[in-house]
Amino acid sequence: MATFEAQVNGITNLGIDGTSTDPGQTELTQFLRDGVIDVTSKIVALRPQDIENFQRETSISDSQGVNVGGAKIISVIREAGADGSSDGSTAWEVCRKIPASMQSKVVNVDSLHYASQYHPVYTMNGDKAINVYPTPSSNNGFKIFYVNEEPRDITNNAALTYAHSNIKYFPNDKVYLVVIYASIKSLQASLSAVDISTFSSTAVPPTTPSLPDISSPGVSSTLVAISGSVPTYTSPVVAPDFSDANTWLNTEEDPEMVASRVQVIGAQIQEFQTKIQDSLNNFNKENIEYQASVQQGIQQAQINAQEVQKESDLTIQADIQDYTLELQKYSVDLQKYQADVGKDVQVYQQEIAEKSAEYQWKVGRLQDLKQEYNQIFAIMAPPAPQQQAAQRRR
Repeated sequence: MATFEAQVNGITNLGIDGTSTDPGQTELTQFLRDGVIDVTSKIVALRPQDIENFQRETSISDSQGVNVGGAKIISVIREAGADGSSDGSTAWEVCRKIPASMQSKVVNVDSLHYASQYHPVYTMNGDKAINVYPTPSSNNGFKIFYVNEEPRDITNNAALTYAHSNIKYFPNDKVYLVVIYASIKSLQASLSAVDISTFSSTAVPPTTPSLPDISSPGVSSTLVAISGSVPTYTSPVVAPDFSDANTWLNTEEDPEMVASRVQVIGAQIQEFQTKIQDSLNNFNKENIEYQASVQQGIQQAQINAQEVQKESDLTIQADIQDYTLELQKYSVDLQKYQADVGKDVQVYQQEIAEKSAEYQWKVGRLQDLKQEYNQIFAIMAPPAPQQQAAQRRR
């Protein structure tokens, strides 16, 4: 059988493993243990007749003060002067529960409340320890049947973890409810970790090209004047209120409010994507204007080069030609820079869309699992008095 980790991953598609966080394997283990307790308490409350499906028992004790951690007691039995472990049919007597205030009366042979070995009693102390009367001794020991509160696996009785696939002291046909519970809590942990006050993209912004040196030896005035500076793309900031949606989802558990909040978040993300495109359009506009200035500089450099050619200094002519080539290369670099920015923005927008879709899918999956989980217990619930009366009339 698949491990609980594999089952939860199959339901949630979260990919929980040794390196994951929110949730990781430690959190998943806790969710599974909490699920065992939650399923147990719900079924015991709805169907008390099924309580023995979750039963665990202590070994025989010959002394007072056995503690089962405050677990729900199913029954307590006491040996009646014989070895109950070898004669289970006659040596055990069922203990009746009494208030702690009756302890002195049940040991008083002159009291009407006196407890004999054939009519033993038990009480629970303030520290949740169980005391039995008459006082236990050899062949007069007792043991407790109680609802298990320490989730364990069947194979080796170890504390339950994500790596196990079965549960001890627990009905096999209800194990899937524990998996659903752990899946719900895992999705809640994943959604609660969402923080997209600013989207972080894997796209790497391109390096802004540098304008070559505009000075040239032998020229009395500035060779060319390129106005402005290289434009840079600045992404807008968005702060969708995921925490508000998570509160309604995990705390208030109101599906209508969650749907409303997710819709608002979707509108905020759509507005953010529109702003991203607007910022890109502004960048492209500024870049075109700047490239026009560069082209003018190239033309002016070519004019200046023609004037310098009239002079006899070949070194100056070579400098002008080199500089013109550098400006042309700079123009090509600007065009590539603009194209790279466009590619990065496209990657950025795609990642935003994927994150938004992932969040909405998790919300939908969480709501489906919650509905399934709650419906199962609703089916287990006994019919209301009106329904019982109607059934009797039939």
